[in-house]
Amino acid sequence: MKIGFIGSGLICEIITQNILNSGLVKAEDIHITDIFKARENEMHERYGLTVAASKIDVIKAADIVFVCVRSDNAMDLAGELREIQPDFSNKVLISISSGIPMKLYGDIFPDLAIARALPNPPSRIGHGVVAVAFNKNVSDEQKAMLMQLFDSMGKAYMLDEEKINVATATTGPAPVYAFFQAMVESALLLGIDYKSASHMAFGTVEGCLKVWERQIDDIAGLLRETSTPGGISVRQLYALEKRAFKAIVKENYEEGWSRTKAYSDAIRESLKK
Repeated sequence: MKIGFIGSGLICEIITQNILNSGLVKAEDIHITDIFKARENEMHERYGLTVAASKIDVIKAADIVFVCVRSDNAMDLAGELREIQPDFSNKVLISISSGIPMKLYGDIFPDLAIARALPNPPSRIGHGVVAVAFNKNVSDEQKAMLMQLFDSMGKAYMLDEEKINVATATTGPAPVYAFFQAMVESALLLGIDYKSASHMAFGTVEGCLKVWERQIDDIAGLLRETSTPGGISVRQLYALEKRAFKAIVKENYEEGWSRTKAYSDAIRESLKK
């Protein structure tokens, strides 16, 4: 198996690290190209990747081609591919750009096998969540191969494309980190030093996750177990409910989804013109 990357930024590095750690692909079988030559050299020196002379050379060399460009550059890249018309026979193109629909490339190459995915930041350490969608041209064999690649980053889930924007919003770590920070600041407010508060908050979250893992589909049951009538936990939950805590959390994720969806919809509308 040979892999190519058009764009060798952070997401390329995250994917590369996990693929190399899994032993699925050798470093010299990963071909990269980037507009910044210094970045190409950095990736070659750090991981031993093969630097290609051009996008065409990456596509020729690879069985799987990752498009790792910024979302606002994806349209320009698609236009460039339209002009040069590379041979994608028996290859899979994977769009990693947030909010970019497979249709952007599918309209140019109707027979091309295309996937769309976006690993979240914890993928860097192999604990990511990766939602993956495929078009009708991706074979079962190719799907299995790609899911194995993405599983090297944590856990991959196969979804319909219209659900990818939802997954992008709900797997982002920023709101989670914000809640962790609020826990730390609460302990600080009540008189515990910052270092102790941070470690205590981490231990609490880690312990809760391990318990949740044992009954992953019953978070409501876990809440019931911790809620003694008239006890501390019940009062804490009541305080959250008075401030519409769940509604705020849901609004946060809905906002992330609507932002990503709006970008996808704008791309689709532009393709109709």
